Amino acid sequence: MSNEQLKGYPDGLNTRFFRDVLKIRHLRILAALDQLGQITKVARAFNVTQPAVSKQIADLERELGSAIILRQGNTVGFTPVGALLVRHAKDVLNRMQRTEFDIEALRKGLSGHVRIGVAASLMPTILPEAIRLMVQAAPSAVVTVSEGHFYQMLPTLLGGEIDMMLTRVWRPTPLDGVEQLSLGVDPLLVVAGSGHPLVRQNTITWEAALEWPWLRTTAGSVASDAMDAFLAERGLRRLAGQVEAASILLSLSLMRTMPYLALFPEGLARYHSSRGELSILPLHLDGILSEARCFWLSNEADETVTLFRACLVQAARDLFKG
Repeated sequence: MSNEQLKGYPDGLNTRFFRDVLKIRHLRILAALDQLGQITKVARAFNVTQPAVSKQIADLERELGSAIILRQGNTVGFTPVGALLVRHAKDVLNRMQRTEFDIEALRKGLSGHVRIGVAASLMPTILPEAIRLMVQAAPSAVVTVSEGHFYQMLPTLLGGEIDMMLTRVWRPTPLDGVEQLSLGVDPLLVVAGSGHPLVRQNTITWEAALEWPWLRTTAGSVASDAMDAFLAERGLRRLAGQVEAASILLSLSLMRTMPYLALFPEGLARYHSSRGELSILPLHLDGILSEARCFWLSNEADETVTLFRACLVQAARDLFKG
């Protein structure tokens, strides 16, 4: 890089606050305050006195020329300026942590780290094949997987805690700062344990199925909202049942001994049906929640993340329709 190119970097920080005042310790204090909500707890976490933390914040406010925090009894909130500063502070800290890991990985001969958030119904289908392809392409890469639904995972993606999320979509919409890619169609089917009384009936209606308890998805998730809308549009009541079970393994275990109904990915449903563990019921869902998509930040340029996305596309091409 030439001297002329380098000149643009320091020149981009024209205000004294960002050039000379704001330090990493300030970012850590702001992020901790956002998490803990009390100056006393932040002081305890950093093993310093409460006045010391208050002084750090007061110094920032004085130099910035704007209030950062709002005191609300024993807790603190943030002004709009403070909230913006916190958001960027967390982003910087996440990137520093990621840089630390990548440098250490490089020193050890590794080739990077990718953090994936995945919906439960896609965990046992596309993900194993994508990881197999990733390990084959980059044997030294590290893949970290966490499970959740769309509304849980989106804030962690935006906050830089995960690099990509893989989930089912319903009425998809654009998201600011987020790229998304359709991986194909992975239909859901209604299943029951092989000994369920409905299995022995020649015809099954939704009305009859709704008389039985269901293993429901987490309330407030996209899947829950989509299923509620599907039933409401047909004048049917909501799913009954006391168990919200995102785990495929838990659902399988419960359906072996209890008369629950559930939604399973088609491939998984047919696999367990062929083994005599589940029965597929002839109830149609009209394609709701069938589309799988991956999401990542628009400014994501990490080669390891890009490679894993390519592995997902290849795995979807082999497993999914569309």
